[in-house]
Amino acid sequence: MSDVHISAPTGSLQVRPIWQVSDTLVVICHPHPLFGGTMDNKVVTTLARFWRRQGYSVLMFNFRGVGSSSGQHDDGIGEIEDLRTVLQWASQNSTADRLILAGFSFGAYIAAAGADRFADWQIERLQLQQLILVAPAVENYAMANLQLPQQTRVIIGDQDEVVSPSAMMAWAKTYPLDLVIVPNAGHFFHGRLNDLTTQLVW
Repeated sequence: MSDVHISAPTGSLQVRPIWQVSDTLVVICHPHPLFGGTMDNKVVTTLARFWRRQGYSVLMFNFRGVGSSSGQHDDGIGEIEDLRTVLQWASQNSTADRLILAGFSFGAYIAAAGADRFADWQIERLQLQQLILVAPAVENYAMANLQLPQQTRVIIGDQDEVVSPSAMMAWAKTYPLDLVIVPNAGHFFHGRLNDLTTQLVW
């Protein structure tokens, strides 16, 4: 489906919805904009392709200042608001009432922060069912003490060269969540994308 632009505090956000007849919507947050992260990142598109094949509606979007989204990078603060804007728009334009929220690297931080705030955001109709965090940027953003849903899975590569695997494991162990370690996988899961997708349903 073609990209659309939705109204946002910064002007507009570039959104790519893939609607299907489904009661489940997956929203995916992309990696760090200042290091080339966009919704076209191969990990993001791999996740999107997997969930589309499961018959779910999928929505990707570019944070402020990325692609044709207006504004500029806001070190995670504004990007959390971008996610809120996208979720509010999706709740009004999707037939789904179940939400899977996912993110990769910086996007995993945004997804986790969004899950922490989700109840306060009062998103109409959508109920958060699962949170999927791929290689979360635990060393760069304040991810301690976030309130995460019980159905949270963290997927990391044991050879991650960007975020310390030991730091991600130590953070994950402070929660009652599901931690999956993909062997011989780096941060971008080169050659291990199929292994990544096998861990998305549990």
